[in-house]
Parts: sequence; C-alpha cells; structure tokens
Amino acid sequence: MIWLLQFLSLLSGLGPGNTVSQTQAPPLLVDGVLGESVTFPLKFSAKEEIQSITWLHNRTSIIFIPKDAAQSQVTDPKRKDRLKVIQSSSLQINNLTMADSGPYRAQISTATSVEMYDYNLSIFRRLRNLQVANHTQLFENGSCEIQLTCSVENPNDHASFRWQVAGNTILEEANLTIFWEPKDSSEETYTCIAKNPVSNLSFSFSVQSLCKGVFNEKSQLSVILCSILVPSLICIVVSLIVWKKKKVAAEAPRGPSGNEPARPENTVYAQVTHPNTKTEIPIPMKNNDSSTIYSTICQPKQPIPSRATVLDNIV
Repeated sequence: MIWLLQFLSLLSGLGPGNTVSQTQAPPLLVDGVLGESVTFPLKFSAKEEIQSITWLHNRTSIIFIPKDAAQSQVTDPKRKDRLKVIQSSSLQINNLTMADSGPYRAQISTATSVEMYDYNLSIFRRLRNLQVANHTQLFENGSCEIQLTCSVENPNDHASFRWQVAGNTILEEANLTIFWEPKDSSEETYTCIAKNPVSNLSFSFSVQSLCKGVFNEKSQLSVILCSILVPSLICIVVSLIVWKKKKVAAEAPRGPSGNEPARPENTVYAQVTHPNTKTEIPIPMKNNDSSTIYSTICQPKQPIPSRATVLDNIV
C-alpha cells in the first residue's frame, strides 16, 4: 500500500504541465558520529501545498511522509526504530552505523512540481586516547634531542595532527624533532592536537622537563651502580687480604711439637657509605645509610726459640 501511495504521488507530480526541479547547489555535506544521531535539515522553496515527501538513501526509499505528517511510514524495515521526522519534515537518524553513510535525497511533491534536495552523510568515530611517544637522547655538551610522535587509539579515525607552541602552529604532522640547549632556560610548552571532523584532542608538556628527567635517571643509575660496585670491590679486596694471610700462615715454620703455633687474630673493619641521594628508583637498604664489613685475619707468631738457643745467648 505504501509503495502504491508513493507511485501515485510521483505520477500526480509528473502530470501535464508539471515540472521536476533539483536544487542547483551541490549536495549538503553532513557529518555524523558513530552511535549518535544526525539530522538532515529540510528547507524547501515550494510555494504550493505539499502533497508528500519521500526520503531516499542510495536511491532507495526509507521513509514516506504524506500530507498528514502524523501518518508517516518507514519503508526500510531495518531502520524502523531509528528514523524520525522532526520539525519541517526534516529527517533524523538515531544510533548511526557505518552503513548509514552515503547519499540521501528529499523528494518533495506538490500539485504541479517535484523538488529534490541532496545530501551526503559521512560517519566518523570520536577520537580516543591521544598518546605522545618520545625518544630522548643526551649529548656530552648537555644538549638534548627529543623525537616525538602523536597517535590515537584507532589509526582509521581520519585524524590529522599538528604541533603548537604558545598557540602558534609550527608543524602539521604527527612527528616532531626538537633540540634543546642547557643555556635555553625558557620553559616552552609544546602541544599536540589531534582532530577529525567530529572531535579533537590535545596533549601538552614541557620539553625541558623531559630532558631533565632523562638526565636525572642517568644520574640515579650512576649512584645505584656505585652503591653496588664499591661494596663488592671492598669485599673482594678484604677477601684477598684474608687469603694472603692464611697462605703466609700455612707456609710458616712449625714448632718442636710439629703443631702449628698459635696465631694472634686481628680484625679489619671496612665501612661503605652510600651517597645520601634522593632517587625515585626504590633501592632496598637497611635503616642506616652505611654497611660495615668485618673480617678476621690470623697472623702467625714468630717461631719459639729452643732452650739451647737461649743458653747460648746467656753465655
């Protein structure tokens, strides 16, 4: 029945003396957001009473609006719950999908003419999760090179990128390389802006903070290495001393009884003090800032003289 009404309406509009006109302007470009709503505004110039309006998508009827708009009928079953006629017979589509993109046409029929208005709908996703990856390199003279790359969660979201400093655009692409000198004390803020037809995101940061952060990390690494290597080196030295003392004791002459003489014991103390440097990298340490290493070294006594030797000395 609905198709018959549309067919009869079109025939009445194409009767003797009737004309068909199409707006000379190019199709109106409309951007929609995936999952949201979009409206095709309808402003027709017909001076006569409107008999009917038919909305088409890809040349296929999706909704038919008779003279009494309350009697509108959705002719596309797949969109039955998503199409809505609002003020001035404009068309609203809810819960947009990618399949909704493409050309649309409003066909307005009066008693003597048919007017057509064209639209083109593009569907986009809102940008999400803007990220800025950086690779920072420090040189011996203290200068710093930073390579920056902007990206969004979905690379197919038609995003364009640009970089700004103090509100001025310096580059319109995702990659940026910056050189920073220590003598340059200005705290310039760089901003990456990602944009597509339905949304935009931005992320700002200080380049100087990135360079200083890398410098601090390297300094902290040096402190950590020192705190590990120095105690280890001391332990090795002490161990060598103990080993040497034991070797000397083993090679010393034995007493008349054949037993090794008693040897005095000496204690060597070695203290290692960790640099009192604040670092963000947790280092397991004891409550105090120093560690003490104890080692016992045995030294051989001098050979005990025999009785005959003592008598000879007396004589």
